[in-house]
Amino acid sequence: MTRSGRAVVILLAAVAVLAIGVAGVAMMFQMKERDLRMAKERELLLVQSENQDLTQQLAQVKTAKAKAEQDLVKATSQLEQVVQQLAEERTAKDTLAKSVDDRQREIDRLTKDLDQVRTEKTTLSDQLAALKNQQQGLQEQLSKAQEAKEALAAKIEARAGSDEPTVELDKVVVANPSASAPFASSSSSSPAQAVSALQGQVLVVNREYDFIVFNLGKNQGLQIGQEFQVIRGQEVLGRVKVEKVYDELSAAALLPDAKEDSIREGDVVRPI
Repeated sequence: MTRSGRAVVILLAAVAVLAIGVAGVAMMFQMKERDLRMAKERELLLVQSENQDLTQQLAQVKTAKAKAEQDLVKATSQLEQVVQQLAEERTAKDTLAKSVDDRQREIDRLTKDLDQVRTEKTTLSDQLAALKNQQQGLQEQLSKAQEAKEALAAKIEARAGSDEPTVELDKVVVANPSASAPFASSSSSSPAQAVSALQGQVLVVNREYDFIVFNLGKNQGLQIGQEFQVIRGQEVLGRVKVEKVYDELSAAALLPDAKEDSIREGDVVRPI
């Protein structure tokens, strides 16, 4: 073999070794690229899985939000009904007060007429005596009414001076007026026994005007002036007196012995 032939063989061998090296390096880079691609694919799958979980959670949140909005609409409707009932009751109270004033004016007019008849019918002694008896009875009634009116005015003035509240239901906000606590009653029991077996629940505590609203009313036989105890467990928190009665609700003023700072929504109300 000539020297040029040997040089060619050596060059070819070097080229082959270089090609093998380049091929090895290329294969190594290809393997790294494949590993990197597989790692990216795994990350993509993980992200897709997390995205799916987040989508499901979002759907659940949207469902819960829709239900909460429905509940809010229902509660708002019930509150509007209660407010309307309270307004109607207040109108009825004003009408009754006007009727009482009209009756009082009629009594005053009748009294004057009786005085005039007594002056004109002096010759009718029997009738005059009867009219005098009637007049005396009317005057006694008027005196009692005046005393009651003065006592009520003094009570109102004393309450105004001592910041003692009276019940004003138009200042009450009821979150859920349809809520009620279980109570025991018997269809064969007398009304007094049925009332004594009642058990209600405090729905609203108004500390500004010192009264509560609880879920017993006309349908359970309650009347204005009844007194109830407010109880939590075995502890008696105080007494209240009913001042407003509706079909399923009553408002009662806190009496002086009541622990007004301790009474709260959910406490039990029982008749005394």
